Amino acid sequence: MKSLTLLAISCLLSLSISAQNKDEILRKGVIFGFSTGIANSNLIFPTKNQNNTNLAINWKVGYMLNPKLALLMNGAVSIYEYDLSDRKRLRDFGGIFASAQYFVTDKFWALGGVGIGTDAPVFYDLKPENTVETNYYSGLGMVSSVGYEIYRKNNFSLDLQARINYSTVNLPIGKANGFTTALLVGINFY
Repeated sequence: MKSLTLLAISCLLSLSISAQNKDEILRKGVIFGFSTGIANSNLIFPTKNQNNTNLAINWKVGYMLNPKLALLMNGAVSIYEYDLSDRKRLRDFGGIFASAQYFVTDKFWALGGVGIGTDAPVFYDLKPENTVETNYYSGLGMVSSVGYEIYRKNNFSLDLQARINYSTVNLPIGKANGFTTALLVGINFY
């Protein structure tokens, strides 16, 4: 009788666990995300204005304070073609930002952050013998993005994102201001 009762309780517990929503996401602890897509960069240099469309990358690492709010370090990369020197080359106009991400609904989130705006070399288009190409420049930057989770399972989600990034960076030729917009597809682990 005792073993039959234990078996019945075990079956009921198993049924209640398997009856729970399989899409339930467990947002807690460390969060890591990576996304890629396309970016449009509108950059204002002291000598010219420039508009480029190229690769966008975004990464984030942080901690979920509760199931709706996370504090993150967020990196935004927007590739553009720099042509104010002897060789056209690809550079990144992005930054690293201290950010907060808030889940407005179960699947829709908003993110905002402030930090260091950067103009940096892109590793795959770098000629190390030309020291000018290896220089990093920085200034003040801001990022804002929204996202919608289209798929999720346990502590994994796939989302669509829209990102806006503004930075003002100190270059040797003066200040460069840039505004980039990006559409991205991202993966996240909670």
